[in-house]
Amino acid sequence: MQLRNFKYVCINAEGKTVKGKMEAISKSVCIKYLQTKNYKVKQVIEYKNIITKLEQITFGKLIKTKQLVFFLKQLGSLINSGVKLLPALELLSLQQDNRNIRKLYFELYQQVYNGNLLSKAMSRRPKEFPNLLIQMVRVGEMSGDLPETILKMAEYYESQMKLTSEIKSATRMPLIYLGAAIVISIGMLMFVFPNITGLFESFGDAKLPPITQFFLDTGTFFQNYALFIFGSIAIVAIVFTLFYKRNEKFHFYVQLGILKMPIFGKLIQMNNQILIANSLSQMLSNGIHSMEALKTMKDIVEHDVYKELIQKTINYLEDGRPFSKAFEESPYIDPIMAKMIATGEKTGDIPRLMSNLSEYYNGISEIRVQQLKNSIQPILLIFVYAIVGVMILAIMLPMLSLGTQI
Repeated sequence: MQLRNFKYVCINAEGKTVKGKMEAISKSVCIKYLQTKNYKVKQVIEYKNIITKLEQITFGKLIKTKQLVFFLKQLGSLINSGVKLLPALELLSLQQDNRNIRKLYFELYQQVYNGNLLSKAMSRRPKEFPNLLIQMVRVGEMSGDLPETILKMAEYYESQMKLTSEIKSATRMPLIYLGAAIVISIGMLMFVFPNITGLFESFGDAKLPPITQFFLDTGTFFQNYALFIFGSIAIVAIVFTLFYKRNEKFHFYVQLGILKMPIFGKLIQMNNQILIANSLSQMLSNGIHSMEALKTMKDIVEHDVYKELIQKTINYLEDGRPFSKAFEESPYIDPIMAKMIATGEKTGDIPRLMSNLSEYYNGISEIRVQQLKNSIQPILLIFVYAIVGVMILAIMLPMLSLGTQI
């Protein structure tokens, strides 16, 4: 759906003339939007030019998780308070200042106005609305409990956003420390040690400590071959990125290798287990068949190892094997999770146990992330201090020993 462009002239609450431009699906909607700003509308004129057409082009994802949560909370609350879906979408569109997001909400409004279900309207924009959300909204529409479903999904995405933020926080500082150590090391090798070479040579044949000589030789090597070294690193990085994006097997084994790392692997495993438990809990508890839930889950999970796990579970179910079989066989699933799923199969209450799993992992996630943060950061700080300390020692040792050699 293409938005139309309008120029307007209004009077604000202070009596001053306000001129501007905006996009809307119609002139009447444009006027409604201006009225929500407490403007007295004097003139609204539609206009067209090549710039307005270029501005319609957008790249990438328009709506972030935080904005999606806010939209779902507002929409669910409005419908829950008695506002019909169409007026609720119109109101949210009119309140949105970001032109691209306003356009997205207007598209939903137009699709629903044309007689489509909200889930159908969302499915037309898969980049903005996750498959899980579309499936759950469809269930809410079928059960007649749309507002409650939307609010539950808002809570779900908010918890996922919080977890992702915590994991990023836990890994951000260690990566900064590691990057600082590398930059400091390269800087000293390329600029500090070569500059003090002349000072050491002025002492004639005095023998330098091995550690100092090592850093001097390394610094000289970096200085002479810096362009070649960084060029090679750049080429390797580009080739690696291309293979990672275009070669499925290479992509899989890289993700598998990261998953096997002692610290970051545990974070990735926990994040994916929470995603699986939360998503399956939401779908199974709302009456979605296990096979359909797993197929939807496969589209939600991004990690290749867990995507393969979900596909293996689907294959086992089609062959008449237990739901829990693939989880029990996977070395990348917590045994507690596998046993809980197996128990749910025996009792015939997988949805409830999935919900319990979801609560369990959400409850321990903050503790685990904090524990990892507290263990990683001191280790990397010691690593950084050790590198800098050794290099300073390599500079100071000759000062202390050369005096005795002269």
